[in-house]
This record gives sequence, structure tokens and C-alpha cells, in this order.
Amino acid sequence: MTTNPIKGVIFDFNGTLLFDTPQHEQAWREYARKLCGREITEDDFRYHIHGRTNAEILRYFLGDSLTEREIARHGEEKEAVYRRLCLAMGDRFHLADGAKELLDALKRGKVPMAVATSSGRGNAQFYIKRFDLWNWFNQNTFLYNEGEYPSKPAPDMYLAAAEAIGLEPSECVIFEDMPSGIEAARAAGAGAIVAVASSADRAFFASLGVDRVIGDFTEVGDLYGLVKANEEV
Repeated sequence: MTTNPIKGVIFDFNGTLLFDTPQHEQAWREYARKLCGREITEDDFRYHIHGRTNAEILRYFLGDSLTEREIARHGEEKEAVYRRLCLAMGDRFHLADGAKELLDALKRGKVPMAVATSSGRGNAQFYIKRFDLWNWFNQNTFLYNEGEYPSKPAPDMYLAAAEAIGLEPSECVIFEDMPSGIEAARAAGAGAIVAVASSADRAFFASLGVDRVIGDFTEVGDLYGLVKANEEV
């Protein structure tokens, strides 16, 4: 952790603010069977799917000869499967426990915050509408990836998110749920990294050298003094 004071917060989204890893994995399993008759392995998910853009994932399965038009079509078909699975959950499809309360506290305290997600535009718009995310973010502070940024573990999305809220990465705590995202946060120079253990056990994330590990946002506490300060405002 940096010696700089923490002034802002950056969140990954999928698997972090939204515990949807099982739905993404099921959608990819279904679509990969349809697309190329392939069963996806755990190593596929860990190293070639989670934290990657659809373009990178599809090229991994189908090769580099795919056109941009083919990528867009296949990607949207897969995301339609994912969104169907999410909506089928009904009321069980919601932000992670404690997330709304944390976001509200940060908003009350006027703490700068942003999202940096590998999701594309279609899913981003789905989340914004479903969870009324403009309560806490806006078009500048909810960053999604339509291919403008290299995928995590490249630090570019986190660098851009810090810039969007007017802070240095060293002044931000970053919440992540995947090894590639943790690498990206570290490469960006994050002031602190909090792992959200939504898809693996706490010991695994602790072994990655993060500053804290939480199960969900009910465990955040004073969040490096930010939430406590907000409560006193």
C-alpha cells in the first residue's frame, strides 16, 4: 500500500460490484458448444476469458481471421444468452451485498469514484438501466471497453479511471475479483488493492499480495478512513 492518502475509489464491476461470474461462465459454456462444439475448461476461464474483451475471447476460440463484423455478431449473441440468464434470476439478480450502502456513503461524502469494467457497451447499458447506476456514476466515470483499451492485466483502464476522477492511481483504492485485474491495479500503481472473493476462496486472493480481502461490501468497514469521514459529514 502506498504512503499517499487514499482519496478515491475505483471498482471493477463484474464479479466485484455484481456477483455474476456463474452467469458469464454458463453463457460462455452454452455459446462455445453452439459455436465450435467445445467444452470450456477452468484454465480457459482463468487465463483466456475472465477480464478479457469478447474480441480476445472469440479470437482465442475461433482464430485471428475473424472480422470485426463477425466478432460483433458473435459477441452480442453470447451477451444475449448472459442477459437472459441474469434476468431469469429475478430478484436474486442484484448488486453485491453492501454495495449500495457503500456507494451511498461515498456519494454523501463526495468521494470521487469510478468503474472500470471489461464489459462492452451492450452490457454496460443493461447494468446502468437495471441498477440505476447514474445514482453514483456518469458517462465519464463508468468506463467500459469496446476495444479502446487493452484488456487487464494491462493497467490502461485503471489509469483512465483515475484520470476521470482527477486523481493519481496512488490516491485510489481499487476493488477487484480476478488475478488479471489485480495485476492491472498493481501495474497502474494503485494506492491499495482490495480483493473481492466472489469467485475463489480468501486464501487464494491473500496469496496474491493484496492489501485486504473481503467476501462482500458488508465487510468494508471504514474503507481507509473514507467511509468514517463520510459518516461524520
